[in-house]
Amino acid sequence: MIDAHAHLIPDFMKNIEDSIKNARKLGLKAVINSAIEPHQFDFATKLAETHQNFIFTSLGFAPQRIKQIPFAETYNAISQNTSIVAIGEVGLDYHWIHESHWRIKQKKIFKQFIELANTLEKPLVIHSRKAESDCIDILERFAKVPILMHCFAGNMSETTRVIDLGWMISIPTAVVNRKKHRKIARKAPLEQIVAETDSPFLSPIPRKRNEPANVKYAIEELANLKHLSFEEVDTITTRNAKILFNL
Repeated sequence: MIDAHAHLIPDFMKNIEDSIKNARKLGLKAVINSAIEPHQFDFATKLAETHQNFIFTSLGFAPQRIKQIPFAETYNAISQNTSIVAIGEVGLDYHWIHESHWRIKQKKIFKQFIELANTLEKPLVIHSRKAESDCIDILERFAKVPILMHCFAGNMSETTRVIDLGWMISIPTAVVNRKKHRKIARKAPLEQIVAETDSPFLSPIPRKRNEPANVKYAIEELANLKHLSFEEVDTITTRNAKILFNL
């Protein structure tokens, strides 16, 4: 198993080392750790150094926090970090950001990160909450690298576009209790799916913090939806993640 997207960051989680131990004990092969603000970057980088070949780093710019995050500092830090396996999450967020001028700025910043990913030849991890269509339009036009639609929740037409473009879709642990993720999981070919927790968010267990070990719940639900064994889904989603992030 590989958790393709988690936030093992003190801003969000306590007892991070315990969560890593739990993941190793369960047999996970890797966790992709996403830091989304520049003050988190050093911690994420050092965590990956401490847990080499198990924790891998993705650095991004949370679009829902566009009003608070300094763009230049974030961009420069990401562009100079040689250890990352992906850029993200980056993208658009129309759930929290409603003002047109901020949405325009989101698009401008998004395009700059796409250009950076193209230059560094790193895959992009995409945040597209309530902005799926615009994200797909921009990516289709500008991106030249592999794409992962993180915790994708688009409609069936948008899901079809993503599939036809050959991009990856990450199915979160919330698939066990959210119909929209089950619909997408049924439609997407397993060859274009990876599993994620989005820890500590989207827990499959009510009132409990999510953690990477819980990725097993996403794989179990995928196995049920695809009428396959856990082992088959685990093998394919793990292989997909290894290829996507060049692990």
